[in-house]
Amino acid sequence: MGDLKRGLGILLVPSLVTILVVTKVFYDPANGPYLLVLAAIQIALVALSVFLARNFDPANAPWQALYRRWKLVVAAQFATSIGWMILFPYLAIIADPIDITFLGIAGTAIYCSVLMAYRSSPGVGIFHILGMSVGLASTTLAVAGLDGWPSLTLLTSFGIVLMITLINQERSFRQSVRSEFRRRENEAMIRVLLDDYEEQSSDSLWMIGPNGNLRDVSERFAALIGIEREKLEGLAFLELFKPSKERDILAQRLSNQEPFRDLMVGLMIDGNLRYWRLSARPRDGGAGMAGVARDVTSARLVEERVAFMAHYDSLTGVANRHLFNERLRGKEKEGTSAVFDAAVFYIDLDDFKAVNDARGHALGDALLREAAARLEQEVRKEDLVARLGGDEFAVLINTRSGDGLLLERAHRFLSVMRAPFVIDGQRHRISASVGIARSLDGDCDADELMRRADLALHMAKKKGRDDLALFDPSFDRAARERREIEMDLGEALNRGQMYLDYQPVADLRTGEITAYEALLRWRHPQRGIIAPNEFLPFAEETGQILSFGDWVIQQALFDASRASGDFRIAINLSPTQVKTPGIVGTVAQAIDMTHIAPERVELEITEHVLMDEDHKSLTNLMALRDLGVKIAIDDFGTGFSSLSYLRRFPFDRLKIDRTFVTDVVQDIASQAIVSSITRLADAFGVAVTAEGIESPDQLDMLRKLGADEAQGFLIAEPSSPECMPIPLLAPDGGEASPSEYLGTEFLEYRRKRQKVTASARARTQEALRTG
Repeated sequence: MGDLKRGLGILLVPSLVTILVVTKVFYDPANGPYLLVLAAIQIALVALSVFLARNFDPANAPWQALYRRWKLVVAAQFATSIGWMILFPYLAIIADPIDITFLGIAGTAIYCSVLMAYRSSPGVGIFHILGMSVGLASTTLAVAGLDGWPSLTLLTSFGIVLMITLINQERSFRQSVRSEFRRRENEAMIRVLLDDYEEQSSDSLWMIGPNGNLRDVSERFAALIGIEREKLEGLAFLELFKPSKERDILAQRLSNQEPFRDLMVGLMIDGNLRYWRLSARPRDGGAGMAGVARDVTSARLVEERVAFMAHYDSLTGVANRHLFNERLRGKEKEGTSAVFDAAVFYIDLDDFKAVNDARGHALGDALLREAAARLEQEVRKEDLVARLGGDEFAVLINTRSGDGLLLERAHRFLSVMRAPFVIDGQRHRISASVGIARSLDGDCDADELMRRADLALHMAKKKGRDDLALFDPSFDRAARERREIEMDLGEALNRGQMYLDYQPVADLRTGEITAYEALLRWRHPQRGIIAPNEFLPFAEETGQILSFGDWVIQQALFDASRASGDFRIAINLSPTQVKTPGIVGTVAQAIDMTHIAPERVELEITEHVLMDEDHKSLTNLMALRDLGVKIAIDDFGTGFSSLSYLRRFPFDRLKIDRTFVTDVVQDIASQAIVSSITRLADAFGVAVTAEGIESPDQLDMLRKLGADEAQGFLIAEPSSPECMPIPLLAPDGGEASPSEYLGTEFLEYRRKRQKVTASARARTQEALRTG
């Protein structure tokens, strides 16, 4: 249809000129109006054919309308050919001899024009050739008769050639029509499939022209981007996306007409950042590119979240241990060992676990978040703050500063941790310990740097709360000694190196020895006697505390069972022991094997044991009380727990820590604290023992303040099991038998209290006789 339209458009002017010239040449009023009527009809048919062909868009018209219009154009062409068949014989009849030559030229031109006018409708061309051949042959015979055989011969040969040409054109035309039909059918099928794909898939189709502007924008694409189709049509495709490295890659691929797949780019839609994944390939003939777009924002956010979780702490938002190690090793790889200049601050919150357990994990999490935020405010943009786990943080800086500046910065970290934390309107105070290590001029690698920082932190914590330490080579020696102790500790029990000493506890009113506390000792073959505070922390860390604890219970009850007397035997339990399900069975078995009265056994625990949130400790303590043993709280007043546990569990004794006893004689505040504890204990029906007694004045003061018993070096130092029991004073004030274990000053106190007790007893008896 397009070729026919172009062919008729080209022949419009020549055809009209031919008709007008023929009419002008051959018109004779004597012949009547017949020529004018035939010319008018021919002009109308030519104009109608051109109008039908040109006033139509074959590229976008439906197939049915296209077929109907083509049939009308073909019919008009048939009529035009018939007009020429009639017109030429008629002109031959009325023509003058002079005009016959012109008529032959015009006829030949019309005869041969079929190749241009009917190339896309060969069937009409064949009819035209046949009709014109008959018309021109009739004209020749009418003019020259048989003498016109040369013209008839030429006409026949030209007709045959034209017929063969038109037949070949018809074959090509039919083939092209079939191809066009198949192409359009395929395009229609593809469009249906693509429309269905868009409806069923999350992808959206897009197409751009050679200049990079959007074309044939689909409803799905417009809906995906949130802009009307009309506004998108012709818009530069690249303008939709945010400037980025990915958009630069997209621009290069589009400019070079290169296929690409799964290129992710970002764009803003309704003020929100979205991510699209694009794929495309060039269209045939360099007509631009076509592809698909998929909104992958949700998947991208998930990927970003996963990447964040892999490198950042989900609670505090600072870097995690993995990213910290990556950054530390990255600094090491940035250059040669001579330029690895970095410092690490290893920060641990003091007693955070106790605060977290006592006041809840919600408060603990809030403290960690605020602590991380404070640390980030104290560092430069290029520095890195990381949470390594629990309440441990680390700060990595790249510096060549001297030790003085590093210590100054560490003091700043301590200061910000020391400042009150206001959470939910409540003020909370914590502190921190900081270990500092550095690598200068590549004197250590990343792993060694962290090991040094860890050693420095360990030394800082040994100093106490709220302190710091800068790594020193001597820390290595201490660490090696610690490792050696840990290794030797594993075999100490099997090698018989562990033993018990016992320290007596005295009644402040009478001076009698009422109990002995079992104290574990380690006789090391090279190091000599090692105190509990030097090896028990290692036993806790390595898990050996359970085997040591079981041995202490069994040995202490065995030693007490062999001594005469009705004294109590006090045994310390670690928090790990109290939470262990087997502790009740261990105590019960030891009592059963030694046949000691359960009420003589007193188990001492610390306040931290009562902060166990899963209540395992409290459950075990209840079961121990059911055995008949007594439970005492050791180091009372130094923990962070609430006093509510005094109502929840029936304790038998409170042991006042030595920190409140040291200055009790001269310090009014210490006296007030001790007095408050004794009154509290009296209200609950609990006995009170004061620890750390070192002077007779402390004994008198504690007795006056309401303490029931006392324990300390003034009374006696820890001794072997042979010290049990220590004999009492004779009624006359002399020793029933000598005691080499008690202190001289305590013996004097004991005699005075014995006399006071005897005198009070005598007055009571006299009053009863006279009463």
